[in-house]
Amino acid sequence: MLSKNDFSPADWNTIRELPPLVGFATLLSGSSGLGTVKESMAIAQQILEGQSSDLGFIRDLSNRTEMQAAQTSIREMLSGLGAELSSDRMKSLTLERVANGLSVLGSKASADEVSQYRQWLYTIAENVAKAAKEGGFLGFGGTQVSEGEQKFLNELRTALQITAKTT
Repeated sequence: MLSKNDFSPADWNTIRELPPLVGFATLLSGSSGLGTVKESMAIAQQILEGQSSDLGFIRDLSNRTEMQAAQTSIREMLSGLGAELSSDRMKSLTLERVANGLSVLGSKASADEVSQYRQWLYTIAENVAKAAKEGGFLGFGGTQVSEGEQKFLNELRTALQITAKTT
């Protein structure tokens, strides 16, 4: 079973950044107003839920120390981009990083471990999108997942190579 010790520091950083990046890109995909607070809290909550994973490396990724290190790394990366970061640029950057992360993980992990990691990332995004209604007024009306969030979820599903659920 993989753990943090199986990765180089650079590779670990690559897969460690993805959960908060995916959450943040989802948050930026919809304009929630006050719901942004709920969505921000959902990012941390969903990542922390990784501590109950069967996979050691996901448990390692989801502990508070690693979450804080990922946030610091992401802040440094984003500040290095200079000008104000647009929602579209953040989504594009995240999807690029997803491809890199899956490549890193695929070189070390079993197909099942990669699949579970993909699903964990998608679940983070999906739950952030559902954390607050979009549109409406003071919680009345609106939709659970905005058009922008759904578009990003679809793009993320493609990047993660996850098939859509049929109902």
